[in-house]
Amino acid sequence: MAAELQAEQVFEEQELSPTELFRQQWQQQPGFIPFVKQRNVIDQNAELLPYAGVISPPGWASPRAFAFQGLVLVAIVVSLLNWYKTHDRLREQQEILELQANVQVETKRQQGGMAAAEAEGKRIQATPRSVVWKTVSREEALREVEVSLEESRKALRDYTARMAVRERDLRAKQAAMAIAKSGTPLIFSVALMLAAGLIAGGLRRDFPRSNVRPAGDYYLYLATAHGVLANVGFLVALHLLLSGYAWGVSGIADALGLLFWLLFLGAFYYLLLRYFAVVSRNMYKVLQIRVPASELSPDNKLLLRIHNSFLMVFATVEAAFLCFTYFYYLAARNFG
Repeated sequence: MAAELQAEQVFEEQELSPTELFRQQWQQQPGFIPFVKQRNVIDQNAELLPYAGVISPPGWASPRAFAFQGLVLVAIVVSLLNWYKTHDRLREQQEILELQANVQVETKRQQGGMAAAEAEGKRIQATPRSVVWKTVSREEALREVEVSLEESRKALRDYTARMAVRERDLRAKQAAMAIAKSGTPLIFSVALMLAAGLIAGGLRRDFPRSNVRPAGDYYLYLATAHGVLANVGFLVALHLLLSGYAWGVSGIADALGLLFWLLFLGAFYYLLLRYFAVVSRNMYKVLQIRVPASELSPDNKLLLRIHNSFLMVFATVEAAFLCFTYFYYLAARNFG
């Protein structure tokens, strides 16, 4: 009896049209959060994505809105938290504290010397005018003390002024570095989203005989659905790498040096490539294009297009962002 019921269920599912199957999967999703339901539908049956625009069920987000919710929004929150926790704990903060300590030591030293000179001046004033003070007259000795005091005051003013400029420079540098280190992971997630435009245009040249016009939308859907957790992992890794000193986890990197950077960048790039491979694999299905024999081979045009488009967008946006942080540093140093 159970076998017969199962056969009837399979038969009924086979009779459903793609639009009906899409609607059924949407309605059967548990929970009440539209983003989670949408992600589950895409994960379970990416081939039904072309029918999303036909049905447009209530709560179904557009490609860019879906990507913003799943990729960029979490990156904004994580980057703001990282900036809040680390903006005054970077390496420059240690330099600022050391500079302030040196200023205090030098100020005390100069003040001690001035106090001794003032005491010397008082002793000279207390002596009779006719007394010779250390081979010079009393008046000449007083003038030497005044000159010494003025030189000490000027040296202290000049030193504190130079150190104030240096401290302002360090604070401006720390503020700019905090923005750059907390913002770069955000740029990474933004680049994942903005790459859709280049991908769509490139695929029209790579597959001129296929209908790839909605490829950009499909990329956003699939990159978000398959990349929600991966994106969080990439963000955490980038924040720990760039702001590791502030979090107290830079010891391994400092100890291993170049070896650590090679291992980290190699592992990071491999995981990013695997993520792109998953997205490209499902895009082949959605676009109904024959999947290449080897997923990671140069024949995988879709993977290469996603990979190259992302790198181009990330490099361009990151360069603009770093220019902004540099100008911010200059403004804070000169006018802060």
